[in-house]
Amino acid sequence: MRTRTRYLPLEHAREGMVLIDAARDNYERTLLPAGAVLTEENLHQLLAHHVQFVCVSQTETRTPEQIAVDAAESARRVLKVFQRANLTDPLMAALFNQTLIYRSA
Repeated sequence: MRTRTRYLPLEHAREGMVLIDAARDNYERTLLPAGAVLTEENLHQLLAHHVQFVCVSQTETRTPEQIAVDAAESARRVLKVFQRANLTDPLMAALFNQTLIYRSA
């Protein structure tokens, strides 16, 4: 079974999803550790602590063709954001590459 990492707004998270990264509050305190399975109760607790996003593992349901289409669309959007950036600058190139990796997950 293939999985994918997703950064989701908390309102899109559901019971049974597994955290890939710890859920932290605005003070960087760990509320739930990586590997925790989300429950209705801890989703309410995260909401009460104003957590906005969670990083979860989801079963990959897309076909290889859809994955390729999604990756191409993500790359197009990232290129548009960086269209005026000087990608010969090493720092800007690194930011571009990391953004592309993040958006491809």
